[in-house]
Amino acid sequence: MKRHITSLLIHGNKEEKSAESNRSLKIPIYETASFDFETSEDMEKAFRGESNAFSYSRISNPTVNELQNRLQLFSGSAHSLCVSSGMAAISNVFLTLCSAGDNIITSRYLFGNTYSLFANTLSSFEIETRFTDLDNLSEIASHIDSNTRAIFLEVPTNPQLIIFDIEKIAALAQEKQIPLVIDNSILTPYAFHANEFCVDIEIFSNTKFISGGATSIGGAIQIYKSNKWQFIPKLKKEYDAFGQQAFFKRLYKEIYRNIGACLSPSSAWLQLLGLETIGVRIDRIEKNALTVAQFLENHPKVKQVSYLSLPSYKYFDRAQKYTNGHGGCLINLTLKDKKACFTMMDKLKMVRRGTNFCDNKSMIIHPASTIYWDYSANDKELMLINEGTLRLSVGLEHQDDIIEDLSRALQSI
Repeated sequence: MKRHITSLLIHGNKEEKSAESNRSLKIPIYETASFDFETSEDMEKAFRGESNAFSYSRISNPTVNELQNRLQLFSGSAHSLCVSSGMAAISNVFLTLCSAGDNIITSRYLFGNTYSLFANTLSSFEIETRFTDLDNLSEIASHIDSNTRAIFLEVPTNPQLIIFDIEKIAALAQEKQIPLVIDNSILTPYAFHANEFCVDIEIFSNTKFISGGATSIGGAIQIYKSNKWQFIPKLKKEYDAFGQQAFFKRLYKEIYRNIGACLSPSSAWLQLLGLETIGVRIDRIEKNALTVAQFLENHPKVKQVSYLSLPSYKYFDRAQKYTNGHGGCLINLTLKDKKACFTMMDKLKMVRRGTNFCDNKSMIIHPASTIYWDYSANDKELMLINEGTLRLSVGLEHQDDIIEDLSRALQSI
């Protein structure tokens, strides 16, 4: 019998009641650095990758492995690899794909650290980022050359909440044989199914919805079957040997191990717990978020509201097409100016002033003065980071309490 994804995320892909000899219903936390081997030959095989035995937790660990298995079920990917953060996931991906002289195509509408990684860190390795209007297919095509290694986008963008026409971008990437990499941290496969749109690599910040309430930091890389790896010079040797597994082999055997940004077993265990309740949490949060967005849209002190499920949302039709009716947890609300934002935030009693999102607790942040504080006014303008805009992450509290807190705070401006 084919089970619903929410059931698979609780039980895994196992028919037996427990994989453990003591019949524990939770996988143990294998909080260990090393593992023992029966023989020297067994140890040799493990290090050569000729067995599935665990050798060292920076390379593989049973608790982390179970999380990877569940995320593979969640996404429908061919391979899943967990790392220490969402930024570690992005870094590992592009250090696997790119060499000096290569380039990446993306938009300017990115999470602040992702933008910095592309604009500053990778540029120091002579990897160019071509910031492009991803709604303009002709512009994307004009930036593609023989050294283009990927097109990258967030679904939706954070914090601007833009949804690009993913299907058209994927078709262009397919035509040009360029990998399409997406960050699906905000929606997760519960809402956006990357495997239906020719995505080659999908990235999560596990810290968000997957962690189950911001209990831990983590990231994950989902790798889909693709023949595009043959067109990446850095992966030619692996493609000749492993075909569609080329990217995963290079990532896992070299970049992941050498960078060492592994996920801890304790964090993996917490994220496994989070997966068990992800469906009910997202459903409840989205119900709250739509009600809160409707309230804010009708408030006289609020100039503009963006939420994926609002009919007034600029990209509403795309959201309906790509998110299966889901809206996520994020709302953007624009007030008169920065002073109004700070005044309103400081009057909040229940909604927390914090930088995370997809948390059980509602959180609010002023992106221009925090995540993007060190960017110039011109850079902020190009990234659509407005001094009067707040990012609200709606949580699991009762919607009446969230609205009451926001209403009282808005009265102060």
